[in-house]
Amino acid sequence: MKSMTKVRSMMTLRPAIFAALCLSAGLTAGQAAAKEGFSDKVVTLKDGLKEMLQAKGAAKLSKLTLTPTADQKAAVQKKCSIDVTGTYTFYQGLRADGSLVGTVGVIDEAGKEGPLQMLVGLTPEGSIYDAAFTVFGEERGKPALSWNFLKQFIGKTASSPLMPGKDVDGVSGASYTSKSVAIIMKRAACVYAEVAPHGP
Repeated sequence: MKSMTKVRSMMTLRPAIFAALCLSAGLTAGQAAAKEGFSDKVVTLKDGLKEMLQAKGAAKLSKLTLTPTADQKAAVQKKCSIDVTGTYTFYQGLRADGSLVGTVGVIDEAGKEGPLQMLVGLTPEGSIYDAAFTVFGEERGKPALSWNFLKQFIGKTASSPLMPGKDVDGVSGASYTSKSVAIIMKRAACVYAEVAPHGP
């Protein structure tokens, strides 16, 4: 297992209150509409984790607190050209048999007008499969809340550019926020790839 500072807490999830979404192979029309409504607003951590992990079959969560070592920070910088100084919180969604459903990173970044915090869902292989805001301190950058913008990041990995103008399109009138969101996505994917464990 990779070196890290880790704190785990296990909790059993309650019955799902959201409709199950086909996150890894596209959405039905009804699911897409529900997803649009979910993503166009700020959500709570609890509801976001239910949506991203329980709806995919997770029976319990494992909370990880990760502090990248100097070697890990160097590896992320080399691979992703991004700084990951600090401590990061990730939640693993585990099936009843202990196998990994997915992992959600809780990532902070400064916006132009205020703070941003996002939940970024990652498959066991490290591909982004979902995203939602838990803190959105922007006023002019509100178009970045749209699922039409966020869905561009689906399928991206730590190896992807994850940069407006390269592999995703920025939002008109919210270019700064678009860049901040891309940084959040990249940081989540890269910390997961180089620091987080990929199993229970």
